[in-house]
Amino acid sequence: MASTDSPTKAGAAAGSAPAPLWTRERVIVLVLAYVVGLGGMILLRGVFLSPDRYFVILLVPAIALGIWKGYIRDFLPLIVGIYLYEHLRGVAHLLRPEPYYLPHLDFDRIVFFGNIPPVVVQEWLWSGTVRWYDHVLGLLNRAHFIVPPTLMFLIWLENRALYYRALITIVGASFIGAVIFLVYPAAPPWAASQLGLLPELVKIGYVQADAAPVQAGKSFIEGLVLPNPYAAVPSLHTAYSTLVAIFALAWRRRFGYVMCVYPVAMWFTIVYFGDHYVSDILVGIAVAVFAWWAAGRLIARPGRLNRLAGPFAPPISEARCGR
Repeated sequence: MASTDSPTKAGAAAGSAPAPLWTRERVIVLVLAYVVGLGGMILLRGVFLSPDRYFVILLVPAIALGIWKGYIRDFLPLIVGIYLYEHLRGVAHLLRPEPYYLPHLDFDRIVFFGNIPPVVVQEWLWSGTVRWYDHVLGLLNRAHFIVPPTLMFLIWLENRALYYRALITIVGASFIGAVIFLVYPAAPPWAASQLGLLPELVKIGYVQADAAPVQAGKSFIEGLVLPNPYAAVPSLHTAYSTLVAIFALAWRRRFGYVMCVYPVAMWFTIVYFGDHYVSDILVGIAVAVFAWWAAGRLIARPGRLNRLAGPFAPPISEARCGR
């Protein structure tokens, strides 16, 4: 995968070195404003940071940097796209409420020689009470709603063209997921356990959330979308975390290598929590890779989307501080 990093020439005089984008003052303002936005949201609404809440959180550093108009212009389509996905996911369940239980379960049983990974991992790690590592993995599980937009915000500050490809990719992967939820509604391992198809599995994510010291409040849009209690294939926790690694590799390769740990940790968590089979993860990876490839092809083709290829001035170069 070729890196899309490119040095900026914004603000540089002819014949001189490019002006630095990430000045100390800009970094300090960015970090402090983010902490204020994140802390304020947690105090007001709890630790469940849904996409709509996170849009507001990231608006705080955008305002502090003086680039909030561009942020709203470029991130509002992301929030609208994710909201539409949430609604379509619920519609899929409304139209196909009875899920499939066996095909993806049998895949894991065959591949792992009769063993079912969620059952095996819970036998290893679940003690009957919430341990410290359950809290750590619970936070990681909820980072599904935090890490992708945070990374996309950092990418947007420096490279709008890459951000646009990431935007199309993550919304496209979400819509692909919603279509699959309709065509192949699939039950997660905990649901198969409730039906007696598997030994008892604990919904560790729910138990950990109840035991957390800070409780989550309701999302701004929670009452506006239809629920889907299953939505197991593909695993969008997998798709999003895989895309985080892909976006990071495309932005800064060395940083991307470090971020490859994130999807692996997420895959382990969703198996341990009884939310997904390994087969769900494989489909999620396939959806992520296809969406990234398709977004690149769409932007590269002549037409209106080709304008998203840039070049653009980095939004961070327009920040009112650190000039």
